[in-house]
Amino acid sequence: MLVKLTSAIVGLILSYSSYAQNIDTCQIQFAVSTPPIALDQQVAFNVTNYQNVTKSVTLQGGSAPQFISELPCNDIPYVISATLYNLPSKSLLQPNPIGQCTLKAGHIILGSKDNSASVVFPQDFIC
Repeated sequence: MLVKLTSAIVGLILSYSSYAQNIDTCQIQFAVSTPPIALDQQVAFNVTNYQNVTKSVTLQGGSAPQFISELPCNDIPYVISATLYNLPSKSLLQPNPIGQCTLKAGHIILGSKDNSASVVFPQDFIC
């Protein structure tokens, strides 16, 4: 009896852990265009949605593209914004507002497994 109970519990744990690893994830690639973004400038990209997913990445002018991955794939739209900063910050007392540039395409939906999107600053943004 104890053997059957133990094997049933182990089976439930294994099936649950395999289910937890099959979460569908998507990604967004971010890049900056140099020029017009100079080597002494940075762009902070922010990704948010209404399920409290909030992620960000900062790229310097001339740097390679980067990804924000492991975003949940669903029909809830993501909002992508960007903020341009100069290095070093010329005024610590008056920082740039976060999200001063918005994606021209509006909100994006990563609705299926392995969906992705790519954005380039400043071409894909309205500032």
